[in-house]
Amino acid sequence: MAYRVEPIKAESSQIFTNYLGHIEFDHAPEWSTCYCRFYHTVCDQDEWMMRTGETNKMEATLAIKEGSMKGFLAFDGDKCIGWLNANDHSSFIRISDFLNPYVENKKIACTICFVIHPDYRGQGVARLMLKEAINYYKALNYDGMLAFPVENTGGQRHYRGSVNMYQEQGYELIEIKEQVHVMKLTF
Repeated sequence: MAYRVEPIKAESSQIFTNYLGHIEFDHAPEWSTCYCRFYHTVCDQDEWMMRTGETNKMEATLAIKEGSMKGFLAFDGDKCIGWLNANDHSSFIRISDFLNPYVENKKIACTICFVIHPDYRGQGVARLMLKEAINYYKALNYDGMLAFPVENTGGQRHYRGSVNMYQEQGYELIEIKEQVHVMKLTF
């Protein structure tokens, strides 16, 4: 079956929160309350750990509705099967010091987090979402995109995508910092 990918919009915020609120995070239980807000906050780790899922859910809903939280939802028919947190680099304020040297005063978007339904992993959903994000940000006249896949080190979660997936779309490896591959696509 052909999957479809759509940019998130105000009216799909409830689809987003229902999807993330009901997906199984057995591999990473701490993610079950995140609602993809971690990289959008500046609170310290202790404060982050004290935040509730309801707080993150409400914050995500508001950010989606006001247009500051962007990304893409994947569907199989009417069933939501994936989420990609992709946005202007400036929205990921938690890692702004890390990002800024790679932005070089250009208009750059980043992909930061893929959440694919367990039944659909390994079926190309993340690749399809990445292609849609690239087309979306090209159409908005961005200069390029950054990605930060983490090297697979025995059980490492692939929530940032894989190096191969980005290379297939023309991303170039800039450097490796610890186990993070810094990759850039120039439009």
